[in-house]
Amino acid sequence: MKMSKQLWNKTAKVFAAAQGGFIPVNDTLITILQTLMTEDQAKFLQVFRKRALNYDQIKAKTELDDKTLKKILMELMDSGLIMGIPSRSTGIMVYYLVTILPGLLEYPFMKGEKGEKQKKLAKLMDNIFDDLSQITQSNYDFIIKQAKDSNPIDRVVPVEKEVDIPQDVVLPFEDVKNIIEKHDVISVSYCYCRNWKKNLNDPCKIEPLKQNCLQFGRYAKNNIDHNFAKPISKEQAMEILKEAEDKGLVHKAIHMQDPNLEELALCNCCNCCCQFFQLYRRGIIPFHTLTSYLAHVDENKCSGCGTCVEKCPIEAIELVDSLSVTNMDKCIGCGICAHHCPENARNLERTGLRTVFIPPPKIAEHDLKLIQ
Repeated sequence: MKMSKQLWNKTAKVFAAAQGGFIPVNDTLITILQTLMTEDQAKFLQVFRKRALNYDQIKAKTELDDKTLKKILMELMDSGLIMGIPSRSTGIMVYYLVTILPGLLEYPFMKGEKGEKQKKLAKLMDNIFDDLSQITQSNYDFIIKQAKDSNPIDRVVPVEKEVDIPQDVVLPFEDVKNIIEKHDVISVSYCYCRNWKKNLNDPCKIEPLKQNCLQFGRYAKNNIDHNFAKPISKEQAMEILKEAEDKGLVHKAIHMQDPNLEELALCNCCNCCCQFFQLYRRGIIPFHTLTSYLAHVDENKCSGCGTCVEKCPIEAIELVDSLSVTNMDKCIGCGICAHHCPENARNLERTGLRTVFIPPPKIAEHDLKLIQ
């Protein structure tokens, strides 16, 4: 029993390190690991002291023969515990230990499944959010300062609008259609955030669970090969994005944090389920994103109907003297207000690439458990 406890604790520390130490190593995380993997798999995953390793590096750290090693790698990829993605420069397969948020708590919900295992994991994931709320709220000023110095991992992309790719060299502007068209491999999966909430018996208020999360390139191929997603055409991808915009969902491109900033995925997010919105709303981390737009209003056209106030996912709009007013420091440039304005009084204006940083709310201790 003592050896088993040490085993799970060591494996939990490996996953926590892959997340940059953001997730605490506690009973919640250990129970998640025990739900998702066997003891033998947990022991094997301790080879990932570095998060990314190629086959030869992994083999050098084990005593397994090729047949056994390839079998366990395949099992771990099928379970969503590691990803196998070829290097852009060499083509050599590189195996990545998944992070926890997203990753470890993403793959179990990407197939749209609902059952006792998913319900258990959904509750454990919710417990992690509670733990993180307590940690941030107890160390608010220090954590927010640290977060402000870090890089955002996503950017908001208005559909059919121009977007910058934040690289060391300024590139020509692209729109969402171009993001779709430049990738030969596109996959779609169920939204794991909505499935997480559905398994908590708190389904999305905007969109029923469906396959509308897109992945691209090497990441898409990994998900297709291991049955987490299915391949789709570029035309199908654009139809998904158009439907999402009509529903009032925010398009967010997830990219690699390297000089190429390769897009991995394009999410269609609501503020009631989306992990990033949840992390913000529950007082855990700032809403930290890249965008290239600001929303403006034509006061001569605005009727003060309040549609934009209702639709804004980040609550950056209010009515003042029966006119729509945008808090420019909070506007994420998603275009939802412009798309849904019945008077066509709102439009997006290009700003050039900018970072939006919105500190999370400070929450009274007795209210932490009430934030959903």
